[in-house]
Amino acid sequence: MKRNLFTLFLVLALLTFQGCAATTPPPGSKLLIPLKEANLQSVFEENEGLEVTLEDAKEVRDFYRRGVQQKAKAEKLFQGKNYPEAMKLYGSSNECFSFLLRYIDEDSAQYELFEATHILFFPNLLVADNYLKMGLILRVMGREGPAERNWKRALSFLRESLRTEPSEWGLAVQQEILNLMPSKNK
Repeated sequence: MKRNLFTLFLVLALLTFQGCAATTPPPGSKLLIPLKEANLQSVFEENEGLEVTLEDAKEVRDFYRRGVQQKAKAEKLFQGKNYPEAMKLYGSSNECFSFLLRYIDEDSAQYELFEATHILFFPNLLVADNYLKMGLILRVMGREGPAERNWKRALSFLRESLRTEPSEWGLAVQQEILNLMPSKNK
C-alpha cells in the first residue's frame, strides 16, 4: 500500500513539474531587435582590432571576423566611389560568410563567442547587405540585369536572417532592396 501511494505521488509530482516547464514560443513570435541594438556600425566595432588573414582563419569565428573586416573596408571604398576595389572586397567578405554559413546558418543578436562573451552574429544579413551594395555598383556601371540578380540573392539571405533573428536592420535592408527592384521581379 505504501509503495503504491509512493508511486502515485511520484507520478503526480513528475506530471506537475512537466506542466510547469516553459514552452518554446511559436515560430514567428520572436521580438524585433531594435536598430539601436543591432546595426552595421555595432558589428564593425565589435570586430575591430587585429586583422584576420585568410591563412590565419582556422575557426568559424575567424571567418566571421575576417568577413566583417573585409566588409568594413569595402564600405569605405564604396563611400569613396572606388567601385572596382569595393566589389572585390564585398566578394571576399561573402566568401568568408559562405564558408561559415555551412556550419552556423542562423543569425543571432546574442551569439556566445566565449563564456559570457556575446556578439552580434548576422552572417546572413551581412551577405544580403553585400549583395545590395554589389547590385548598386553594377547599376552605376550600367549593368541592370546583374544588379537585379544580386538583389534577388540578397533577398534570399534576408529571408533567412529575418526568420532566425528579426531585426529592424534587416527590415530596412529588405525595404531598400524592394524599392530598387522593378515590381515584376519582387
